This record gives sequence, C-alpha cells and structure tokens, in this order.
Amino acid sequence: MCIGVPGKIILIKNKKAKIKQKNHSHWVDISSLDEEVKRGDYLICYQKVAINKVLPKEAEEILELMDGAGNTGVKSSD
Repeated sequence: MCIGVPGKIILIKNKKAKIKQKNHSHWVDISSLDEEVKRGDYLICYQKVAINKVLPKEAEEILELMDGAGNTGVKSSD
C-alpha cells in the first residue's frame, strides 16, 4: 500500500515544484493541478506527479500521525 506523504513546496520552476519531505527533496510535476500553488504550500504526490494540494493544518495533522506511527515526514517549521 502506498501512503501519500505531504511535501512542502520550496521552489517552483515552470510546471515543476521542488518539495521537501523530512531529510530529502525532489521535483514533482504540478501541471495537472487545477489550483495555483506557491512556495510554502503542501502537496500530496504520486510517482513524481502532484495529485492534490492540502491545507497546512491537514498536512500537519497527517505528519503528526505518521511521526507517531514511526514514519518520517516534513515538519511545518522546515
């Protein structure tokens, strides 16, 4: 089973966003999103494609749950 971990946007170039998740960052395609995204927004991605923008409160809740379960994620303060 795959779990979508929220990633925080740290950079945007053209139709790509660089997201940070805990100790790593990577580029994802944002061209399929209907809404505008900006630096600091959170995205749920699959196979290097952004599938959904999530509110910061939702992202923080997901990350807290994952940290409590022993998984890793990015903290909102990163």
